[in-house]
Amino acid sequence: MAVDQTSRSDSSVRFIVRCTAPTARCPACGTAAGRVHSRYVRRPADTAVGGQPAVINLQVRRFFCGNDACQKKTFAEQVEGLTFRYGRRTVLLQQALEQVALMLGGAAGERLAARLSMPVSGSTLLRLIRRLELPAVPAVEVLGVDEFAFRRGRKFGTILIDMHSRRPVDVLPDHTADTFAAWLQDRDHVRTVCRDRSGSFAEGAQRALPGVPQVADRWHVLHNLATAVEKAIRRHRPCLQPPESEPDLGPATERQEPVVTRTEENTRARWQQIHPLYVKGMKIDAISQVTGYDRTTVRRYARAASPEELIRSRPRRRTTLDMHKPYLLARWTEGCDNARSCATRSPPAATPAPARPSVASSTPWAPGPIRPPRRRPRWPSPTSCAGSSDGRRTRARPPGNTSRTSAIVADT
Repeated sequence: MAVDQTSRSDSSVRFIVRCTAPTARCPACGTAAGRVHSRYVRRPADTAVGGQPAVINLQVRRFFCGNDACQKKTFAEQVEGLTFRYGRRTVLLQQALEQVALMLGGAAGERLAARLSMPVSGSTLLRLIRRLELPAVPAVEVLGVDEFAFRRGRKFGTILIDMHSRRPVDVLPDHTADTFAAWLQDRDHVRTVCRDRSGSFAEGAQRALPGVPQVADRWHVLHNLATAVEKAIRRHRPCLQPPESEPDLGPATERQEPVVTRTEENTRARWQQIHPLYVKGMKIDAISQVTGYDRTTVRRYARAASPEELIRSRPRRRTTLDMHKPYLLARWTEGCDNARSCATRSPPAATPAPARPSVASSTPWAPGPIRPPRRRPRWPSPTSCAGSSDGRRTRARPPGNTSRTSAIVADT
C-alpha cells in the first residue's frame, strides 16, 4: 500500500492511498488471483489525526477468480488490518466505537465520540452493539438467578449470572420453572444455584439438577432480614414510642385518649375484610374480585399479621402554636371560650421552642387590636355594566379604569 498524497482542510485530514500488492486471495475459495477486473475508490473514515477526523481515499482493485469451481467470479481486495467487507470505517475506528458503545451506550457515547473527533450518532452505536458476536459462555459452577422486568408490571424475564466473575451468562424470555429447567438440562457443570425466595426457580433447579445445593445470595438475605425487622417493629409500634411529657395543669385535667385518625380506621377495616378471606384459603385474585381492591393492595393486607404492621407511625409536627398551648389550655379550663378575650390578654412569658427566628415576633397572641379580615373589592359584573340610560348597550371596561366604571354604574 502506497500513500500518494496528503491534504488537510478546516474540517478533516485526507489521505490518497492505493494498493500495490500483485495478487489477492479470493474470500470464498482462497485462490490467489492476479488478473484485474476493474478499479474503484473507497473512502473509509479513520481515527482522528491531530484532533481532526481522518478520511482515506483508498483505490482498490477487483480481481477475477481463477478457480472455475468457485461461485465468485470476481471479488474486491481487502487490506488486512485496515478494511473489511462493506465497511465505511477502518478496523481501528470500528473497534474504538465498539468500545465506546459498550462502555457508555448511545447518547453518552455520541457525546464522547464527538469530543474525540469521531462523530457518530447514538443509534449507530447501538447498532454496533447488536452486531457484536456474543462471547462463549464458560462453565459456570455457581449460578445466580433472578427475575427482572422487560416492561414493569407486565412482562418479566430471568437473568443468569456467573457469581464468580459477576457477569451475565444468559437471559431467559420468562420467569417460569419450565424455562429455567430446560436451560439447566444440559449443564451438569452447575454445582450451586444462588437464588431468591421464588418458588419457580427452586422447582426448576430441583427438576433439572436434583440434589444441587440452593442458597440465597447476600442481597436477598439482607433484604429479607430488613423486612422481618420492619414487620416486628410495626407489630410492636405502641411499645416503642417514648411517653410524651404533658404539663401538670392540676387535678381537674384528665389524660386524653390517643386520637384514632380516619386513615387508621380505614386500614383496620380493610384488614378485617381481606385477612379473614386469605386465612380461609382464597386466592389473591379471588379476593381482589370480591372486595374490588387492587391485587397489590390485597396482597399487602393479606400477608400482614395485624393491622399495626400496616399503620405507619407519623411523628407529630411542630407548629408555632406549641409554645402557647399550656396558656390556652389553662384559659379553656377557666371557662374562657372566646378567642377575642384570649387574644386581648397578654399571655405569660413562654420558653420558645426550637423553631424559626421569626416565630416569636409573628405570634398571633401578641397584645393589640384584632384587624378585621380584608375584603377584595367587588367590581360590577359585565351584565350590570352593559346597559345605559339611553337604551344603548355599553361595552364593559376592565377594572383598571375606575373612573369609567363609576360613570357606567352611575348611569345604570
